[in-house]
Amino acid sequence: MTKNEDITETLGALAAEPAVTRALHYVKDNLAATIEAQKELVLIEAPSYHEEKKARRYAEMLSDAGLEDIRMDEHFNVWGRIPGVGKTGKAVLLEGHLDTVFDFGSVKEVVTDNEGRIHCPGICDDTRALAANLAVLRAFKDAGIRPWHDIIIAATVCEEGLGGMRGMKWLLEDLEKETQLLAAISIDGATSSIYYANATGMTDWSVTFEGPGGHAWTASGMPSAIHAACRAAAAIADMKLPADPKTIATVSLIEGGQAIHGIAQKCTIKMNVRSNSEGVLEEVNRRIIAHCEAAADAENAAKATPGLIKVRAEKILDVPAGSQPRESRIIAATEAVTRAVGVEPQMLPGGCTNTNMAIARGIPAVCLGRGGREFGCHTLKEWFDPAGVEKCEQKSILFLLMLAGLEDRIKPLGETLL
Repeated sequence: MTKNEDITETLGALAAEPAVTRALHYVKDNLAATIEAQKELVLIEAPSYHEEKKARRYAEMLSDAGLEDIRMDEHFNVWGRIPGVGKTGKAVLLEGHLDTVFDFGSVKEVVTDNEGRIHCPGICDDTRALAANLAVLRAFKDAGIRPWHDIIIAATVCEEGLGGMRGMKWLLEDLEKETQLLAAISIDGATSSIYYANATGMTDWSVTFEGPGGHAWTASGMPSAIHAACRAAAAIADMKLPADPKTIATVSLIEGGQAIHGIAQKCTIKMNVRSNSEGVLEEVNRRIIAHCEAAADAENAAKATPGLIKVRAEKILDVPAGSQPRESRIIAATEAVTRAVGVEPQMLPGGCTNTNMAIARGIPAVCLGRGGREFGCHTLKEWFDPAGVEKCEQKSILFLLMLAGLEDRIKPLGETLL
C-alpha cells in the first residue's frame, strides 16, 4: 500500500455506507434550517471578550441537536462530544469561533436580497461556521452515525483582533486534561476550496517613550518623546525583511504629546509583526526593540541629556507560527475530502487562524473554508451567498469520520497523521 492509499480506501468505504450517504444528503436537504440558525446567531452580537450571550444560545442549540457532555468554561468557550463507541479516550475536534470584529450596535438586521445573498455584519466570519458545525451534528444524529473515537464540537471565544486566538488556546488546554486530541479542524475563511495548513505567527507591541517634556521654546534643550518614537518608526520602516518566509513589520498607531506648544512628555507606538517562521518572528521582534532603545538613545544624545527619555515595551499579543510539511498526512486527507465533494482544493500560504494554536502544540490541524460566496468580511457591508454551501458540511462529515472512524467497521486514521 502506498503512503496515502488508505486515505483513498477509507473515503471509498465511507461513500458505500448508507448512513454516511444519508448524512451527506441531510446537510443539503436541510440547508434552510441551517441558514435560519445562522441568521439567529448573527443577530446576537459578540465582540471579542463579550461572547457570553451567543455562547449560551449556541450551547442550547447543540444540546437540542443531541450533543452530549456540553461544557462552558469561565471564558465562555462551549464544547461537547459525540461519544465514540470505542471508548478510546481519543478525539477529533471540529470548531468555529463565536466572536466577531464588530462593536455593539453594528448589527441592525438581516436582509436577504433578490439574488439570495444574506446581508449582515458577521454573517460569514464566523457565524457561518457555527451554523455549519451544528448542521454536521444534526446530520450525524439523523443518520444514526456513531464514530469509533469521540468527536468534539466546539465554539471558541477571542479569535479576532486582540483576542489573539486565546479561546482556542484555552480550549486545547482544557481538552488536554481529558482526552488525546488526534486532530483539529477549524472552519474559517471563504469558499469551499481554500484551506490553511500552516500558521503565520503574529506579535503586537505597544512601546512607550517617556521624558520630562517642557515648553517648546523655554525648555528647548529637553528631548522629545515623540521625536524618539518617530526615530524608532523610521528605523523600523527601513528594516529589510525576508520575502520567504513572508515577514512584515508595521508601525500601525502612534499617539502622544500634551500640547501643540509643548515638548512631548509621552508617546506610544503600536506595531504589528508577522512571519511564517517562528524563528524569523523572534529575530524581528528582537531587532524592533533594539531599534526603539537606540532611538531613545539617539534623541537623548541629540540634546545631550543621557537617560532622560526612557522606553517601556509591552507585548500585547503573541500568536505562535508553525508549519506542517506539504507531504503531511493531514494535508493529503484535506485534499482528498475536498475532491470527494467535487471541489478542487487550494492551499493558501500561511494564515493566522485558530489552527495556529493546535499546530504550535504538535496537533495535526487544518482550517477549512466556510463554503458559499462571501463579500466584505470585517466590514459593515458583509454578505453571504449560500448557493452550494453544503460542500463545507459534507467535507466535515467525511473528514471527521475518516479520522474518528465509523463504529468498528471503518478503521480511524487519526492515529496515523503524525
